[in-house]
Amino acid sequence: MRITDAQRREVAEAVSRFGSIAAAARQLGIPRRTASDRFNAVTAALEPVIPPSQSLPVTVDEAWEQLDGWIGRKRVPKPVHPTWKAGKTQRLTVAGDFHAPFHAPEIVATLIAEEGPRTDTLIISGDLMDHYSISRFVPFERVAIEQEIAGADALLGQLSAAFPDVLIIEGNHDKPRFEKQIRSLLTPDMMHCIELLTGGNLSIVHMLAKRYKNVRFAPQQAGRYKLGWMTQVGDLIVSHAEKFSRVPGAALRQIDEGLTDFDQVYDLKPWRVIIQAHTHQLGMFPFKSDRLLVEGGCCCEIHGYQMTARMGGRPQRQGYVTLTQHSGVTDVNSVRLHWLNAERKIA
Repeated sequence: MRITDAQRREVAEAVSRFGSIAAAARQLGIPRRTASDRFNAVTAALEPVIPPSQSLPVTVDEAWEQLDGWIGRKRVPKPVHPTWKAGKTQRLTVAGDFHAPFHAPEIVATLIAEEGPRTDTLIISGDLMDHYSISRFVPFERVAIEQEIAGADALLGQLSAAFPDVLIIEGNHDKPRFEKQIRSLLTPDMMHCIELLTGGNLSIVHMLAKRYKNVRFAPQQAGRYKLGWMTQVGDLIVSHAEKFSRVPGAALRQIDEGLTDFDQVYDLKPWRVIIQAHTHQLGMFPFKSDRLLVEGGCCCEIHGYQMTARMGGRPQRQGYVTLTQHSGVTDVNSVRLHWLNAERKIA
């Protein structure tokens, strides 16, 4: 049956007034499915008014071309790295919060040029991609999921080509943001069918990583649960715990206390260094008598919500962390913060 303009307006006004499609359907005395169809017709009619972002690549080839331009070379076949094995002494680079396709190409270029030739393992500390297109927060520009996947695919390809071993932990923007949305929209039985079809994995990042033999994911387990948001390498813990505070170092102390409480549950070995992502801050804090707590910065552009009058959070710090381990023991004196904000370079 054809949906009239009057029916569209009626449902749109009811949803705006009562806050949800279900409430609007009850007030109008129509089935929820009918109200949903009419409301979807309204949003479909509005979509052409918002043009796609012109600043972001749309295809994988365009994303590759953009990144290749920053690192100063043409796209070349992916090199075949020798089978990686952890040595007694290894150099680790910890970088994360890329939020593709909002990753900063100049940061990626610096990371590859400076650290690629001398790093044994790159640890991506979460939020490789953003899932901006399905966020429940107010969008500041229109970004299609195709653009996000293209950006993440090109980014992961570049990092895989530059580093012999890539270890990924998943942030709240990777699998959880997508999974929360799909679970809220589908019944448990429908979700079970999808999990059977996908082998139980709903992560786009996992799907993109399958083509790269030198990319692996955090193996941390707690009983039958997989702790994809953290990993332990020797006495180093890299975390993407969902903790944030405007007080410098406060989130780090909360994480250290939480890990101390759950160390047996998480099957953790004694640790001396924690590097936390998620906060987009860059800092180093000696803690207690034997621990070093680090916020690892970010590799993305400034987000639109930070430009609003609410002035939320704290200004983000672009950068990453490097360190050296000997037989799993971190040389604390080797821990370095690489601050890449433009104003920092000028200073």
